Amino acid sequence: MDEYEYFRNRKDRFIPKTPIAALNAYRAGFLPISVFTYKSGSSKPLDEAPYDIEEIERLLSREDLGLETNIVLTGIFEKLIFSDDQEIALFAAESINIIEIRYNKQIEKMKQQLESEESSEIHSHLGRLFFELAILNKGRQSIKKFFFRESYSHFTSIQKSRKLSADELNTLVRILLELKLYMNAANVIQSEFTEESVAYLFLEAEIRFAMGDYVQTRDICWRILDYPGDLTDKDRAIIDYWTGG
Repeated sequence: MDEYEYFRNRKDRFIPKTPIAALNAYRAGFLPISVFTYKSGSSKPLDEAPYDIEEIERLLSREDLGLETNIVLTGIFEKLIFSDDQEIALFAAESINIIEIRYNKQIEKMKQQLESEESSEIHSHLGRLFFELAILNKGRQSIKKFFFRESYSHFTSIQKSRKLSADELNTLVRILLELKLYMNAANVIQSEFTEESVAYLFLEAEIRFAMGDYVQTRDICWRILDYPGDLTDKDRAIIDYWTGG
């Protein structure tokens, strides 16, 4: 499970009630650390009905929100637009627009900089912004795919001048998995890694698992276990999930 999967699909997930519970779940490998961060900043879950409109409004007023928070907020607003209270429905629609406008402003600013200076760092920033927009538009398939492809183009531009950072490579693999371009994802990690490592094997296993090749996934997990000193409890929990425990 990647760190945003929890926020995208929470229906069947363990939902901790306190920050301590979230932290313990992270330490045990069940949840990403972002859930603890989210819980620590909120005394009551934002997406717990009845919604606290004032708290949601207060949080939305901040312009430095991370992807995890934007995912939660967007999920709330997509429900509230169907409210019988027209004022709340309008608030929800306008709020979704506010979040998108913030992303679009950042994108336009980065594009203007790119026109005057070809920079791998700007491509990285743009790739990340388009990736986040795609995640936020999970329910709109055509728009989601468009943003993923825009993001993909920026990460491939980076590869023309240098190797991808670990975060950039991880994001690119997520994009290719979302687009079901599994062999492309496999080729990317093969070109970016010069030798076998735990990081490489985890990405390879994730790709094979997404393809439904569970036998190959299991074999790769066994190879990962040859690096016991490099594995965390979270890593072992992921391996248990991929291999069926």
